[in-house]
Amino acid sequence: MFKPRPGQDEVIAYRGGKMGIAAVPGSGKTHTLSYLAARLVASEDLAEDQEVLIVTLVNSAVDNFSSRIASFLREFDLLPGIGYRVRTLHGLAFDIIREEPGMAGLDNRFAIIDERAASDILNVIVDNWKRTHPDFIQAYTAENQDPERLGKRWNESLASLAGNFIKQAKDYELTPEMIRAQLDKEKKAGDDFPLLEMGYSFYAAYQQALGFRGAVDFEDLIRLAYRVLRNNSEYLQKLRHRWPTILEDEAQDSSLIQEKLLGLLCGDDGNWVRVGDPNQAIFETFTTAEPRLLREYLQREDVVPSDLQYSGRSAPAIIDLANYLNRWSQEQHPVLELRDTLSKPYIHPTPPGDPQPNPPDTPDNIIIYNENLQPDKEITLVANSARKWLAENPQGTLAILVPRNARGAEIVEQLTAMKVPCLELLRSSKATRDAAQVLAAVLGFYATPSSKRKLADAVLAIGSLRYGEKVIKPHSRALRALVNQQEAPETLFAPSAEIPLEEISGPDQLTPEVLFHQALHELRRWQGAVLLPIDQLVMTISMHLFTEPSDLALAYKLAILLGGNAGLEPNAQLPDFCQQLDEIAQNRFRLYGFSSEETGFDPDNYQGQAVISTMHKAKGLEWDRVYLLSVNNYDFPSAQPQDNYMSEKWFVRDRLNLEAEMIAQLKALAVHDRLGMRQPEGRATLDARLDYASERLRLLYVGITRARRELVITRNTGQRGDCTEAVPLAALRTYLEQQ
Repeated sequence: MFKPRPGQDEVIAYRGGKMGIAAVPGSGKTHTLSYLAARLVASEDLAEDQEVLIVTLVNSAVDNFSSRIASFLREFDLLPGIGYRVRTLHGLAFDIIREEPGMAGLDNRFAIIDERAASDILNVIVDNWKRTHPDFIQAYTAENQDPERLGKRWNESLASLAGNFIKQAKDYELTPEMIRAQLDKEKKAGDDFPLLEMGYSFYAAYQQALGFRGAVDFEDLIRLAYRVLRNNSEYLQKLRHRWPTILEDEAQDSSLIQEKLLGLLCGDDGNWVRVGDPNQAIFETFTTAEPRLLREYLQREDVVPSDLQYSGRSAPAIIDLANYLNRWSQEQHPVLELRDTLSKPYIHPTPPGDPQPNPPDTPDNIIIYNENLQPDKEITLVANSARKWLAENPQGTLAILVPRNARGAEIVEQLTAMKVPCLELLRSSKATRDAAQVLAAVLGFYATPSSKRKLADAVLAIGSLRYGEKVIKPHSRALRALVNQQEAPETLFAPSAEIPLEEISGPDQLTPEVLFHQALHELRRWQGAVLLPIDQLVMTISMHLFTEPSDLALAYKLAILLGGNAGLEPNAQLPDFCQQLDEIAQNRFRLYGFSSEETGFDPDNYQGQAVISTMHKAKGLEWDRVYLLSVNNYDFPSAQPQDNYMSEKWFVRDRLNLEAEMIAQLKALAVHDRLGMRQPEGRATLDARLDYASERLRLLYVGITRARRELVITRNTGQRGDCTEAVPLAALRTYLEQQ
């Protein structure tokens, strides 16, 4: 039976009205909210056609809530699955639209495109726009840089700009037509806004592409659901009756349109409990999340505020370090504008007798490595330390948390080479990236059979898969030379061409010639399948390439992904599919539906393994020992003169943050703030530095509070060797040294 600690008892005593709960890390908010939902279901106040609605952020949380509520209902001698509904916000929006698609302006058979399909559409739009607007690229390219040589970088940057512009416009309920009308009005007044004009062009073309496919994206779901409820009072009243109480989790990551949707569904006199931690709002930068919304909700006169401030997750020393970071940021941060980034409540250890007591402190259970390490040295140091700790603690849990996916991929490579068992929570796993890379290389050759480089890439990929990269690497230069000797590579695949096939007993007999001939036989075998649809082509190749069931399963998933994209883009060609595989191989996109995180992830199920995750994805999780990497002034800037910012591209003039400049103008347009639209160029870039530094300070707080017993923090000098210790890390290190 659930035994509440102080603070939790106040929450589960909730009977109605509006309540806001600030919950510190490890406070048991999911457990508390689940028990509250079960108690409300068991209270007999619900009619047969009513449910308690629980809204959360991600699919894995849906599973977590559902299982916990079901368990509590059994304690009440009730059947699980009745009297409540757990949905993500997007899932809830879909439920609302599905009942009344006509009110949303949609056909009954409307489709929903995912991130990958949306990205493909935007890439085509951006490429077409860039070719017809060379003056824009020239105007924003830094001096002494050649725009022609920056084609790929500009494409990637503009695609990111387009995606964020569209998301923000939809959050503010702005249609392309509304933006166009406002821009035309400004033109008549003699003003021109090239960034907004570009954003409008992307948005209009994107919505046209969705309309052509009879599809919507995830941002459309919430916007359209809100429109349906706002324009159909009868349907709104029906849903208010169906869901008389709304429990919202992770409210610190809510956006304006999300808050408006739930607020409308609740009504002025409805029952709405919002739970979150403003100190863990780490999805703010260039997303539609607005952490201020929860803070403002907690301060409303009609809202009962409550704190969950007791946590049994971490050892007292780790709690003390997190609280010091909070106090230091409020009282001593060198940038005054950042002193409101973190706030109370502080974390308190659980009181005596609590069913989840804090782990005990141990000597040196917090280590802040006081040396500027080169990036590869940091990887080696952490990998060796993790290997040693896992050998000494086979029943323990361990995580290596990184600020960026690319850094995570590097530590995975090192751990794999050292034969340390590891599991990834990155955009894609190493196995997925490897499979995508091999398939991209093979398809890349078929897309350009006259290219010697593509042929060499394919041969090396096939050889690496068969014999291992370490065996093949010493032969790579000689093999490329051998391929370059071929006058016309495509003639090797003529029916009359004879290719010897040497049998070898082991890798020690492998030569560039043998490797070349073996790969040619494979490539010739698959040649006839090139005319098949892309999903069938990928599976045909994969059945000969891969032997492990897990690799074949990944290949099948890739085939489904590419086949689905082919349905959305009927004119896509082999080079387009190669690019998509390349992006997966480079860890730019996640392969949806093929990761533990999507169905729930429990670190305790992976004892004796190193879990590699970004700090963002580690939110809500905990491990016995945690490493935080790259805590330098690039990954964790503090708005200091020596800091650099990844959103300020080196090839853009004056290091402008174009996303920040464009989004600031869009937000001003949304509220008809003409002065805001005309703020001096560069002002939004400076404001974005503060926003980013604020988010990174909260991210460091999140990283620290993932650790139960032991915490290790390291930093590196960056790729160019000019990075230094992050300002908050220096404060933490000094604090520990003075203890």
